[in-house]
Amino acid sequence: MNLTYKKATLEDIDILTATRIEVLRAANKLSDDVDMSEVKKQSYDYYNKALRNGTHIAYLVFDKSRVIGAGGVSFFQVMPTYHNPS
Repeated sequence: MNLTYKKATLEDIDILTATRIEVLRAANKLSDDVDMSEVKKQSYDYYNKALRNGTHIAYLVFDKSRVIGAGGVSFFQVMPTYHNPS
């Protein structure tokens, strides 16, 4: 294998969205005939916004030109509470 790692950019939204749908199908044991069009649209919109404002980062793993993996981190802040004031 000839693996390369790439930090995802706005140009990778289609790959990220397709990978997200694939993962959700597998995790939820959904067949290909289950309509995921709304989740796909919302995921695309999420990546478009979150990659722009820095609240999400993602990396893609390639074996030559084929995507074989992806991972991401969503950053969010919880409002202060008594037990977690910061």
